[in-house]
Amino acid sequence: MSTLIADTDDVTRFCAVFSDVGLAHDVAPTLGCRETEALAGILRALGEPAAADLWLDAHATSDELGDQHYMPAPEPYIVPIDPMEDLQCDSCQ
Repeated sequence: MSTLIADTDDVTRFCAVFSDVGLAHDVAPTLGCRETEALAGILRALGEPAAADLWLDAHATSDELGDQHYMPAPEPYIVPIDPMEDLQCDSCQ
C-alpha cells in the first residue's frame, strides 16, 4: 500500500485544471463510467464537489440507455390550453 504525501501546489493545480468546464465537456463524454467515477471521487476527496458533479454531468451526455449515468431527455413542456378560449364568447373572456 502506498503512502500519499500530497504537494499542495500539485493538488491546487490539479483541482484548477479539472474544474474547467470546457475540459470536462470535451473529455468526459470520451471516458467510461468507471473512469469518470474515479475522477469525480478524487475531486470530491480534494474538496471540489462541484467539479465532480460537472464531470459526471458532462459524461452523462454520452451515456446511452442502460449505462450508469444515462439521463433521458426531458419531456417537452406542453402549455395547457384553456378550453374556454375555444368557445370565443364574450362572457367567457
